[in-house]
Order: sequence, then structure tokens, then C-alpha cells
Amino acid sequence: MWVVAEYQPVTMFSFRSGEATSSGAKTLFLPTPFAVRTALLDVAIRTKGCMYGEEAFTWIKELSLAVRPPERVVVTNLFAKILKPTRKETTEGAMDRTIAFREYAYLEGTLTMAFGVVEDRLPELVTLLTQINYFGKRGCLFQLVGPPYQVPEPPPEFIPLDGVYVQGNQVKGQMPSAFQLGIVQMMDDWGASLTFDKVNIYSPEKIELGKDRIRKGIVLPYRLVRASKGFSYYERIPLSGDTRGVLKA
Repeated sequence: MWVVAEYQPVTMFSFRSGEATSSGAKTLFLPTPFAVRTALLDVAIRTKGCMYGEEAFTWIKELSLAVRPPERVVVTNLFAKILKPTRKETTEGAMDRTIAFREYAYLEGTLTMAFGVVEDRLPELVTLLTQINYFGKRGCLFQLVGPPYQVPEPPPEFIPLDGVYVQGNQVKGQMPSAFQLGIVQMMDDWGASLTFDKVNIYSPEKIELGKDRIRKGIVLPYRLVRASKGFSYYERIPLSGDTRGVLKA
């Protein structure tokens, strides 16, 4: 069984890619699977308590995720003044003034997500989805457009978020039967070895990249339409019933 939830972005979206540095923070276009699962777990703990968190973690980890991206994305390219801890041994203050590259994305249209879930957990999932109001950073606010609804399977225009990824010297993930044209973005997801203690901020256990936190290459169906020194404008490639943007394997 699949549950579909449609969210309207109400602020600019910014979610730094895991491969970017703090000085060159390029943003992703969409929330990562890691951020979506963590948002569900966060709501579960805030509404039902930390004791419920471990139980919720188990079934949230097993969810299948798919997304229908917004129709258009405009990414700003700008430099901002920031403060960062000083590396100098002798200085008057603990912080230095510097500049850093920042990107913020304007998402035109709705972000629609589909969740594959076992039937027993369906009511819990719907309850959690109605209470989410941000993904990733707390300032990246999203508003649920309407009640989540059930479908037997996600429509063909949805993009699975379980793409092929490299772990160590192995290629993992299911190879698609057709390759959608678009832009590849590296998105983090919960790894098979991730435990509740590792995501618990009060636990001394740490998340290990490549095992507990894995990166997947997801092809988002966007094409660059226009760009300048101040912005980059992308449009979504048609997905449903349109094979012009698809290359068969």
C-alpha cells in the first residue's frame, strides 16, 4: 500500500549537499530520503514520546520512498558574510569574518511524496505526515495541501528515491529498466546498519558515513533553461506518457 502526501513550499529551500563544504554550500533541489525519514521520526517522538521513537524507527526505516518534484526550480547564487571559528593562535576574538557561497532554491509547484508502507502501519504514517511542517533545516517550511490519500502504487511520474549507489567497491541498488534524462544529485539515506541509538542525539554512538548514512545518486527530471551569475532556472522534464526525455536501456 502507498500513501501520497502533497506539500506546498512556503519559504525558500536550502539543503546543503553532503559533498559540499561550509564555505561552498551548494543546495540540493529536494529533501533527501534521510531528511524525510528523520522528519517522520522527529514528529513521532515529539507527539508520542521518546519511548515510541525506537518502535517508530523500525518501520520508518522500511518505508519505500518516491517523489514527484515541483514543476520549476530557481536557485540563487550569492555570497554572504559569515562568522567562523578562528584558527589563529593570537587574536582579539574567537570568530573571524569571512565570506561564503550560499544557494537558496525557490520551488514553484508542490512537492508530492509517496510512501510504501505495510497496511498495519498505515494509520500511524498518515498521522505523522499531517504534522510535518519542515524538511531538513527548521526554516525550510512546507505546508500540507490536503489529507494524505492511498493508492495501490505510485503513478508513473513519480521518481523512486532508491537509486543506484556505490558503497565501498560495490554498486548497490536496483538498476532501472529505463534511464530518465535529468540532473544527478547525491542524496543521503538511512543505511542498513543504522540503529535508533545512532540517530538519538542523547546517545554517544555516532553515525558512520558509508555504512549508517549512505549516498545515492538520484536522477531528478530537470533541465537547465537559463542561468546567469545570480541564478539558475530549471524546469521539470515531462514524465507521464512522454518518452521524449527517456532513454531505454
